[in-house]
Amino acid sequence: MKQKMVRKTVIYSIVLFLIIWPVYQLTQMLGHHKEEHDATHLLYQVSLFQMELLKSYLEESAQSKNTDALDASKQALYSAGYTHERLVLAAGGSEYLTPLDSMTQLTQYLQRLQVGGVRALKPDELQTLKEAGLQYKSIYDIYEKIMASNGDIVSSQNTKLAELDRNLTAFIRKKLLQ
Repeated sequence: MKQKMVRKTVIYSIVLFLIIWPVYQLTQMLGHHKEEHDATHLLYQVSLFQMELLKSYLEESAQSKNTDALDASKQALYSAGYTHERLVLAAGGSEYLTPLDSMTQLTQYLQRLQVGGVRALKPDELQTLKEAGLQYKSIYDIYEKIMASNGDIVSSQNTKLAELDRNLTAFIRKKLLQ
């Protein structure tokens, strides 16, 4: 009698498992899945893309013939600066990720060049744009390594980024004061 009861329990358990398991699998397959992603890391990827665009536009601006050709660089500066500001906020503020003041300075420099309307760029202005592009390339090289794969800011890279940003900011500020 007891053996019959155990056998029935085992058979019912197997049947119940064979019914519940496929139903569970179907609900999982058809159900809404939210993928797990770290929003800060995704924002970093967007910011890195914007920085890469800016790098290419700054390289092109060093070969510009006139001030009208600087519009794309100025637009890229706005986009990259805006995205980086949001990344700084998402990362926890300026104590975790340095704000890039050089973006503001570069924007002001480009605006100053364009204030007088469309005109040919002077050789010293082209040299300044070339030097700014080279310094920004160094910033971009560090920016690529600023976030670890787990979404944390790499402090040693952030320190290097802050130093390069200070150098570029000082360089552009000096040119703005001439």
